[in-house]
Amino acid sequence: MTAICNYVSIARCGWGALLLFCVALLTPDAADPQSEVGECYYLQRDRLLEQLENEPNPEKGGDAIHFFVESFDPRSELPSTRLDDLEIQLAAADALYSEVLGLTPPLHMPRYQRAGFIIVILRADQTRGGQAYDEVVRSAASPGCHIRMALGGQVDAAQNLTPAHELFHLYQNAHMMFKQGWVHEGLARWSESLLRGNVQEGPPLPASVEALERVLQESYGAAPFWQRLFYLLDTQVTKPIPDVLRDKRYYDGSQVVAATELYGGTFLPLLFASLDEAGAALSQQEQWPVYGWAEAEQRSLRHNEVILSAVHHAVSTYMPIANQPDELRVFMQLIEPMAER
Repeated sequence: MTAICNYVSIARCGWGALLLFCVALLTPDAADPQSEVGECYYLQRDRLLEQLENEPNPEKGGDAIHFFVESFDPRSELPSTRLDDLEIQLAAADALYSEVLGLTPPLHMPRYQRAGFIIVILRADQTRGGQAYDEVVRSAASPGCHIRMALGGQVDAAQNLTPAHELFHLYQNAHMMFKQGWVHEGLARWSESLLRGNVQEGPPLPASVEALERVLQESYGAAPFWQRLFYLLDTQVTKPIPDVLRDKRYYDGSQVVAATELYGGTFLPLLFASLDEAGAALSQQEQWPVYGWAEAEQRSLRHNEVILSAVHHAVSTYMPIANQPDELRVFMQLIEPMAER
């Protein structure tokens, strides 16, 4: 599959360090299900780029931001304020995920040891939506090895949390191979609540096989499940959002991070680590490369029992059964048989 797009690059040394705006042509050889750890794929036919001058904004910190556009299509240029807002949201989300949630940034995880920076693609032929890619790649336009995500070219960060959502997917891709909708999209949709500010307790956890199956068939709609699990684990220990993040503003003056506190902030790294370990064990069992699963296997619902076993392990490690509230204990008893297989 081929996609024409504009992209923004952000260096390892920080979201404010380097921002590139250009056009790339992705080719299918960007992903190989049998890839080995450390592989960096070469993308064919990336197009020549033209640099645009842009004044640095001292309030954002970091070095100057540099924009690049395809020379023969000046319509690709976006207002500088919109690009500023995009960078502000990504920087705030990155700080939330790494400093508040305590997750290791993607570029520091073993899977992405060859990647030096992240590219954010702004698609000229798409107004909304986004996608996170999971391979390390390079090209003539951007010769350094990197990972990338894509956004619709008209996404307005002050009104849309897709940038933060897709960045969370990069964190997920760095920590686990599982892409089942209820895990991949459910957790990413939950992450949006940290910026949106609607952190809630969520509906009761599944107490029957039928209720659990409904969650496992969900995608974005699984976010309330994760919210409830995190709430029950941290009912008495919410984690505050630092004022330095809550003070950030978009160009129009609106708040970037609206939440004041969150549930599950200490548990999430343990959950990600448990899912990472479960994926590694499954790779060994199936004799797959650790980071080279076929896409169909990454999304296969037949791995739900392995994922639930990892959830059970993480919860049991985080909160002994004697301390678990009744609702959580019932849920744990429901998925316990899967953890024993």
